[in-house]
Amino acid sequence: MNRIKTWLKKNSFVLSVYELIFQRPIMNVFNKTNSKKALLSYSTYHFKKNNYKAHSNYQESVSVAEIMDSLGFNVDVVNNNRETRLNLHEYDVIIGEGIPLYQSVANNISGKKIYYATGSHPWQCTQASLHRLSEFAKRYRSVPLKSTRVQDYRWGIAASCADSVICIGNEQTKQSFLEHGVSKIDLIRPSFHQGNTPYVRTLDDIARARKTALWFGSYGLLHKGLDIAIEAFRNRPDWTLHVCGYTNAEQEFLQCLDVPENVIIHGFLNVESDFFSELAARCLYVILPSCSEGIATSIITAMGRGAMIPMVTKECGVDIDDFGISINALNCDSVCDSLRYCDAISDSELLTRSIAAYNNANTMYTFDAYKRDMMSILTKLI
Repeated sequence: MNRIKTWLKKNSFVLSVYELIFQRPIMNVFNKTNSKKALLSYSTYHFKKNNYKAHSNYQESVSVAEIMDSLGFNVDVVNNNRETRLNLHEYDVIIGEGIPLYQSVANNISGKKIYYATGSHPWQCTQASLHRLSEFAKRYRSVPLKSTRVQDYRWGIAASCADSVICIGNEQTKQSFLEHGVSKIDLIRPSFHQGNTPYVRTLDDIARARKTALWFGSYGLLHKGLDIAIEAFRNRPDWTLHVCGYTNAEQEFLQCLDVPENVIIHGFLNVESDFFSELAARCLYVILPSCSEGIATSIITAMGRGAMIPMVTKECGVDIDDFGISINALNCDSVCDSLRYCDAISDSELLTRSIAAYNNANTMYTFDAYKRDMMSILTKLI
């Protein structure tokens, strides 16, 4: 069944028919009679799934629409991955990402155009992903394009030519937009689905878990550096790496890797499951040697729900302050350097870092903070 599901998702014709039938534009999503109109280019699917917790961008995109409604706009919603046939000249504000934003800038639409970026600039993301693909192809003689994050060039044009940009990210992410001609940019932190009960580690927990890490991502396994992590852990058989992501959909990539015994592939992980709680108890670190992110929500989730210490590249967009571990370059040696650094840290300091990571996520990345900041930014821009 999973193979059939994966095949259907990869079949462009089937996907187009599905989206035409089930993901048509949602007109006036809140059924209001406001005097102004706004178009949100993101995902209609997000408005059809209640209390969905696979990714926080579901609740965030709905929140953007609700804020636009509160500011006096009737809100229509379209998908970001295809051209829209709606009359864009009717909208006072067009906000979001993807092809409809490109249409609005290419056709010189007079309404205010706000690019809402959930990652780094699309051209930086694509360039970084293709560079990783080139490195992988030279080493493994395979080109797993589906394991990258290569974006349509029109997304980058939309980002660089919009009136302004709202970007999920930190100063590292912001720089990717400045380097591609964006001058008006506001940063915002993402949210994550917080747990219902506090998570607390003890010194005994630290001693048991101090040589175990979780690679936690979604799709784009090459882009997010899973091959780098696996290679490093192959060199460190005294460490254990658990891998959770959409691994079933990217078998071409995984089949190139000689996965060692100390790397355990689990597949997709539901953060609401008991299994996530079990893994959180086993893993002291969450690792992501990614080449491009906004702020990696998977890292924030592991910090905020599992008190895991982040071990990340700067491209992950996560400000790790003095509690996290930096991976200084996108290669195996740098990950091994980070593991050796962790070996030298005492249990008591690791406990302090774990608590700090947990508190940072649950203080800085709440949904209430996201809604408050987005309201402030949109009020200023509109």
